[in-house]
Amino acid sequence: MKHTFLCGTYTEKGSEGIYRFAFEDGKVSASDLFCRISDPKYISVQNGLVATAASFEEGCGIAVLDSSGNVLDRAVFEDQPSCFVSWHDDRIYCANYHAGHFTVLSWQNGKLEVIRTVLIREKAGCHQVIFHSDCILVPCLLLDEVRMFSYDLEPLGTISFPAGTGPRHGVFAEDGSVLYLTSELSNELFRIETETWTVTKSVSVLPEGKTHLTDGAAIRLSADEKTVYVSTRTENIITAVDAGTLAVRQIISCGGDHPRDIYRFENWLLSANRFTNDICVFEILEDGTLCDTGNRTEVIQGVSLAVLD
Repeated sequence: MKHTFLCGTYTEKGSEGIYRFAFEDGKVSASDLFCRISDPKYISVQNGLVATAASFEEGCGIAVLDSSGNVLDRAVFEDQPSCFVSWHDDRIYCANYHAGHFTVLSWQNGKLEVIRTVLIREKAGCHQVIFHSDCILVPCLLLDEVRMFSYDLEPLGTISFPAGTGPRHGVFAEDGSVLYLTSELSNELFRIETETWTVTKSVSVLPEGKTHLTDGAAIRLSADEKTVYVSTRTENIITAVDAGTLAVRQIISCGGDHPRDIYRFENWLLSANRFTNDICVFEILEDGTLCDTGNRTEVIQGVSLAVLD
């Protein structure tokens, strides 16, 4: 079955905005421009609507697009664009690395409205908003912490990491019992049991167990939840890790340079390689390891992937 993928980009070196390409059975089409917009660094799709970070003449914020790439509404509320955006029901959450805050917006009747911006700390390095059944979590890379909040945005607690860890992105097991979290600065994968919110295991995702080479990036979970995938930009690798034991199963080239985002779709994994301006497709094999299919498409400065339909 054919699907449409979208890729958000940095628009500083030739990119014009968000691009789209077709994906079918591991093969990708040539890309074309979906929406001309500045700095769509992160995109999120829900029910055919696209939320994206963006820069406008009067400032930065969030835009919502329809399935044809038309801007339905936008909200301007910050000085630099957020590095992460995600839908959650009728709300949009975004994290701003430089400003050290995250913002919650409502989407109702075709209109965006800022509900609240929560300042954690200037230069906290807020990098993501992750949703659990009864709380939200915000990895703060420069604080070596994950801050926890209720859905009413009241503080609930903190998960702390050793200095120099740099927690960046996480993904929950479907039942919410485990959080897998990757760190940008120490290049580690952490397994966190959510009953107590404590780290029970950790492992280096670098060759030979090296750590602290920086530039850890994206994290995804296989469909059967047996394998965790982590990309590392410095080394241009994707690491496949056993979700239960945290044993490293495979370290494979991302197929390009600077894998800012990886995206698992069915039994495929796509890597957005920013500096080689390409999207590379990997097949997920039965044992959870990856095989480079050789299928690629060009997207200039691609840094964020999502499925439109």
